[in-house]
Amino acid sequence: MQTSFRGCACSTDHAPPAAPLDLRELAPPEPLQRALAAADTLVPGQSLVVLTPLMPMPLLTALAERGLDARAEPLAEGGTRVTIRCHASDATCGDGQAGA
Repeated sequence: MQTSFRGCACSTDHAPPAAPLDLRELAPPEPLQRALAAADTLVPGQSLVVLTPLMPMPLLTALAERGLDARAEPLAEGGTRVTIRCHASDATCGDGQAGA
């Protein structure tokens, strides 16, 4: 099962994301805070992957409010893999207000 928020439909060939940011061992609200801080550093066309302990609905909502794309996939070993992407055409990425 995949949960998608505004899946990317652009024609940009996105570079593969860096190593995942593993937040699964952190106590709330630290995974949310760290994931949002990392997302706020994205530049247009860049993406990042975070691993969270649960399906991160508050994170997905916050990312959507920032205009960032996010796709969440449950992991067989537990937790969720969240891929966060800033559109190549979004000049507001990296300011904490993408898409605003």
